[in-house]
Amino acid sequence: MRRHARRGFTIMEIIVAMTLTLAVFAITLPFVRAQTRALGSSAGRLDAEQLARYAQRAIDADLRLASSVAGQPVLVQAGPMALSFNANLLASDTLDPGAADVEPGAATTLTESWRLTDAAALPIGARSYPSADHLDAHGGISHHETISYFLHPDTISGRSDLYVLYRRVNARDSVQVVRALHVPADSQFFSYYRPIGGALLRIAASRLPLYWDSLAIDSVRAVGVRAAGYYRDRSTGAETIRTVSWRVPVQNAASRLATQCGAAPAAPDDVDADKETASGIFRLEVDWAASDDDAGGETDVRYYLVERRLNVTGALWETLATVPATTASSYRWDHTLPGGSGTYEYGVRAVDCAGQVSSRTTASTVTLP
Repeated sequence: MRRHARRGFTIMEIIVAMTLTLAVFAITLPFVRAQTRALGSSAGRLDAEQLARYAQRAIDADLRLASSVAGQPVLVQAGPMALSFNANLLASDTLDPGAADVEPGAATTLTESWRLTDAAALPIGARSYPSADHLDAHGGISHHETISYFLHPDTISGRSDLYVLYRRVNARDSVQVVRALHVPADSQFFSYYRPIGGALLRIAASRLPLYWDSLAIDSVRAVGVRAAGYYRDRSTGAETIRTVSWRVPVQNAASRLATQCGAAPAAPDDVDADKETASGIFRLEVDWAASDDDAGGETDVRYYLVERRLNVTGALWETLATVPATTASSYRWDHTLPGGSGTYEYGVRAVDCAGQVSSRTTASTVTLP
């Protein structure tokens, strides 16, 4: 029987097959690359956001439990890059029902308040804490430990705007929470809000940090946090920053507000009232210099009362407006279309956190209209 030799591919068939294969690769490769880049970008955004969310959950969970016993502050340190507060987060046994969690056999340095004998510098602060031992209602050491969250530059990254978030209990060693947090030079990680005129207004960064023995820290009702996670793709060098901003109410701060903010505030200075006409609208401008207790002194001025009365015997003062104190050196309030006619006196008084009112500083009389 005659055997026939097996035929292989011809040169032309091989060339055609290779051409078709290359054409398929040429068509699909850009699509694959685009999908790979999209997947990498999506993963980068997810990683960056997870970093920010992790910082959010850690701080939020602890800060919402901030509380204390009588004589012990709720907020200890309020700085742009460091926050310290007291809370009963951990107990070593079930005999402390107020604790958020129980860890059998935990050291007292984790379950009791920071002792005076162990006083040390607060994170990123020049102040040493505590200044006294804090006792509970039964005369024992308070079970509200001091929790600190603070940021230090991430030296491994080689960038000056990346930080590591740490957590510390009392004076124990710090524990890393998350790294690669992006904080630009012109921003702050923590911000603080106090009530003024029915709204929560941000405390100026120039007034920070505040410490436990400051009257101003007693007025803090919420802590704002701006956490931005950073991710850099090693293959492409693409950078991703995802920011999470939120505000945590200090639930128990109201019970700690001082019922008396020192002495009554100093009166504002240099009150002036001038008639002005702009764009055909008549108004009266009231200007004054801040009270010495606004940005300085006792730093407890909450707002100013703008008042006026007819310049006649027995006339009563009427309040025209309340102007929030913002630690500015001077203030202005416009009385647009002031009603009435005759000669009036305008005056301004400062009000502190306990409602105490300064003496009235008046301007020269003004004749309306």
